[in-house]
Amino acid sequence: AACSGWGCLGRLTWRLRGAGRLSPASLQEAPSWTRGLSSSRVRSGLQGWAGKRSPLLLGAAFALGGTFGLYQTLRHRVHGQGQLAEQQVAQLPEGTLQLTLYQYKTCPFCSKVRAFLDYHGLPYEIVEVNPVMRKEIKFSSYRKVPILLASAGSVLQLNDSSVIISALKTYLISRKSLDEIVTYYPPMKAVNEQGKEVTEYGNKYWLMLDEKEAMHLYPIKAVRTEEMKWRKWVDDWLVHIISPNVYRTPSEALASFDYIVREGKFGALEGFFAKYVGAAAMFFISKRLKSRHHLQDNVREDLYQAANDWVKAIGKHRMFMGGSQPNLADLAVYGVLRVMEGLEAFDDMMTHTKIQPWYRHMEAAIGHAEAAN
Repeated sequence: AACSGWGCLGRLTWRLRGAGRLSPASLQEAPSWTRGLSSSRVRSGLQGWAGKRSPLLLGAAFALGGTFGLYQTLRHRVHGQGQLAEQQVAQLPEGTLQLTLYQYKTCPFCSKVRAFLDYHGLPYEIVEVNPVMRKEIKFSSYRKVPILLASAGSVLQLNDSSVIISALKTYLISRKSLDEIVTYYPPMKAVNEQGKEVTEYGNKYWLMLDEKEAMHLYPIKAVRTEEMKWRKWVDDWLVHIISPNVYRTPSEALASFDYIVREGKFGALEGFFAKYVGAAAMFFISKRLKSRHHLQDNVREDLYQAANDWVKAIGKHRMFMGGSQPNLADLAVYGVLRVMEGLEAFDDMMTHTKIQPWYRHMEAAIGHAEAAN
């Protein structure tokens, strides 16, 4: 599923413990959960419900979800602490870059970073973050995922998935130190449409290369422009389509949170609330997101259109947007769409659009790269 729920669940859990009741304020989305089944970037929560009855309807949905969840829990029993996401630990040769990725496994922005790292053969350690407590990133004032710690003598913290990818790609091509490269992506405070202060990063779709390096990677200027355009499209549009599609109906919302709980880092009680209460909450939140991003009544149509727009941009004579090999735009689109695998929305997209051949080529390209490295 997508990052558009964990912050909500965290606040919901604390409100339940502290007050014993629900309120609309407890359902505001945290920064890391606004752009997909698991996102790394900022939107507001459930303020502005239309009509006075909405809180009652939402409370009823929570009650029904919680009752059904309790029944299932008693029926099947809770065994232990549930499944933890696998942690992959890679040993790097002495003196090389050592990478640690702090993530939610089902977050599209985190998946985007993993697709880049895997394709480029960069070993890394994964730390799965508990989306409720987030103790694993208590060292950071930046409270969203992904966070990448890069150690090459000194330890650097890289935030924002697009910044992480651009900085590492620059590092692989140029002779600059990572310390220097990071300074080219300065954090900037801004105010979003909801009047909330957020952190954005300058130049995040640019690779900081000299003229010779840029000409080697992008022989034609239009190639660079195209890659940046579609990387931005992924962050500004594609990720916003994910949540409304995977939480489209109550059954899809429940299936999505079942996936999140299985793949994420939850204790038994946290998993219970995430699956049943969270599914109910995100079903309603997805309607809010659909309105905010001006999606069609049938949100599947937006998903299908986005997939076909991407295929059309690649054209009939290229295997990837990068030509014979994926470029950064290919990896970004693949990383975001990959989080829907196993869900109804993904199956529908593969059946009703032309994206399947490209997607299978991407799977093969990343698989071959992993095998080679």
